[in-house]
Amino acid sequence: MSSKFKLFDSDSLKFVRKRVFFSITVFIFLFLISIYRISDIMLFANNISQEKLVSQNELRGNIYDRNGNILATSIESISLSINPQKIKNKEFLSSKLSKILDLESKIINNKLFANKKFVWLKRNITPIEYQNIINLGEINIRSHKEYKRIYPFRNVSSHIVGHVNIDQKGLSGIERFYDNDLSNSNDIILTIDINLQQLVRKNLINAINKYKAESGLAVILDIENSNILSSISLPDFNPENKKTYKENNLINRVFQSNYEMGSTFKPITATIGFDLGLINSEMTFNVKKKYLNISDYDQYKDDGNYNVEKIVVESSNIGTAQIATMIGKKNQINFFKKIGFDKKINVENMEVANPLGNKNNWGKLETATIGFGHGFSVTPLHLVKAYATLSKNGYEVNPTLILNKTSKSKKILNNESSSKFFLNLLKAVVYKTEYTGPRVKIDGYEIGGKTGTSELLNPKGGYYKDRNLTSFIGVFPINDPKYIIYTALEYPKKEKGTNQKMTGARVNAPLVREIILDIINLFNIPRNVKNELLKVDTNFTYRIFNAAI
Repeated sequence: MSSKFKLFDSDSLKFVRKRVFFSITVFIFLFLISIYRISDIMLFANNISQEKLVSQNELRGNIYDRNGNILATSIESISLSINPQKIKNKEFLSSKLSKILDLESKIINNKLFANKKFVWLKRNITPIEYQNIINLGEINIRSHKEYKRIYPFRNVSSHIVGHVNIDQKGLSGIERFYDNDLSNSNDIILTIDINLQQLVRKNLINAINKYKAESGLAVILDIENSNILSSISLPDFNPENKKTYKENNLINRVFQSNYEMGSTFKPITATIGFDLGLINSEMTFNVKKKYLNISDYDQYKDDGNYNVEKIVVESSNIGTAQIATMIGKKNQINFFKKIGFDKKINVENMEVANPLGNKNNWGKLETATIGFGHGFSVTPLHLVKAYATLSKNGYEVNPTLILNKTSKSKKILNNESSSKFFLNLLKAVVYKTEYTGPRVKIDGYEIGGKTGTSELLNPKGGYYKDRNLTSFIGVFPINDPKYIIYTALEYPKKEKGTNQKMTGARVNAPLVREIILDIINLFNIPRNVKNELLKVDTNFTYRIFNAAI
């Protein structure tokens, strides 16, 4: 009897099924193990990357002032990490660590009970903290050599230099703008003179305290090389202390804040008209009558027929408005574009603001009011750039924070004598009044400048009725322009027991005088008693007082 061939009998089939099932089970198990190991490796790698994050930036470059003084550098520091999974007596350790490291117990517990293999316990600890940690004898607390960013002058240079986060990533100022260069160990040398910076800051603090102002700023520009020698914005912050990182403290008002510049715009407007050939020194304008519903702060007792110089010296809104109208909207806008009032200042800082103007409704009235600094806002650096350009024979000055940086300079003015006309106006403001002049004049040194007093904008709309910006911008020496000095105070208050109006002449002119004295002493600038460039009768007085200036 022949037997049939069978591929599998029932027993064989069962056996095969068991083998297949076993193989699949083993495969799945090994697969899951692999997935777990891959995840674990990835997590570990991520933890390691966190551990090494700072060490990648440990060779961050230094930042120096123009004289080689270190403004920012990195020093060796110790940081602590833990593997929470290896910590046993967590409750006991939490209480000890909280006291040693001056951290809340909640923060310590979150770290100790974290489901990770690597957690930073505390970064950049002090030597005392480190010694106390060693004394604990906890072998699962690891120490790491890191680098900590320090700023020897702290608040003095904070708005320019900026600051970094704990991983040495630039967050503001030069630290942010040149973050890649600094991270690659390249040093940065600034135009700032830290000695001058300290003196300016001290003077500004004194003025703020005297008038109980909400804030203040000061900037000094070297016209010849476009170098920003000093830039102060108060309140400021300590880059090494996070508690000082308040929103108001972090604002760099020189670069970031837009203001209506008030009467400091008047010499600019007059120079535009002169450069276009629309006005000259002999032309007169009647300032006694309202113009386009524009009025001056004070009614003049003379006939009110003022030439351009007297309009600027008296700080007449009506007179300046008439000049601006003659210039016209088109010419005004074109000049603003040439001088850089239409865009951000191209300076080595990411925290810079665009000027603010009413571009959608720029009519005759707006042209007139903008002429005397109302209805158009720029940053203080915009104004400083404009004054520097007009003082340098009309060649564009591009402010910089980097030493020995050069840039192309284009001619802004058409008329060769326009710059001299501008400087004459500024010198007349100082030497032809008994209100501004005595507050800023220094024997043996010729100074020119212009005051400004304007209403502060209300963020909710309109203007504050009782809050002003007072300012003064000076050119020194006026016979051979070298420095532009600008200061401004937000909302200065009357001194106790007085009823004096807070104006640029009263508040800021004396401040600029103190700063110029510091410049003279610091840079050993000799006296010059000769009046070579400008012929001005210093005994002539237009007026004793005008609240508009």
